[in-house]
Amino acid sequence: MNENAIKEKALNLSTANKIKFNLSCLNRSKSLYALFEEELKDDTYDYSQRFKNGSAVLTEFSGYILNTIFSNGTFDATQLDTFEKNVESLAPEDDEYSSYQAAIAVNIVLISLNSIKIIRGDESKVKSTIDYTLDIINYLKSEEFFTNNPDSSDEESEDYLDEFYERELNAEDNLLNRIEGLSREEFIAFNAENAIS
Repeated sequence: MNENAIKEKALNLSTANKIKFNLSCLNRSKSLYALFEEELKDDTYDYSQRFKNGSAVLTEFSGYILNTIFSNGTFDATQLDTFEKNVESLAPEDDEYSSYQAAIAVNIVLISLNSIKIIRGDESKVKSTIDYTLDIINYLKSEEFFTNNPDSSDEESEDYLDEFYERELNAEDNLLNRIEGLSREEFIAFNAENAIS
């Protein structure tokens, strides 16, 4: 599936469906934040403490969006401000952590913050969510590939990555084609079946 075609389809969604699409990308990737928490488990540095409950914060945030959007509720501006502050603090600074786990964590946070931007009416952010999701796959699968094949070339790595990019773009296209009629239960099931791992 063509990435640009997916982005154009996503841009043409209603605001409610853009929120659902963005939420799907978050829900399918947020479990990977645990890789960063695992990396920090023995770190006693003060700065690192804010990240150790990141998965719980992301789960609470995504649950709030899921419950609100599928009940046709209204998003509370004060609650969104609080979530924005809490979620934003979960992105590690480059000069503090430069691991692949930290890079994945940053992209998960960026997807989360895009949910808030879309809710507030910044329509174009759904395209960058697709970029962040593909970046997560790139970091995760590049690490996996070079750990298992330390003497391989970049070209071999790219061939390996293409399979996972294609899988993700197909999942996104499938979601875009079905998003209008998905029930809450079907949405949750789709995210579980297409989790990024």
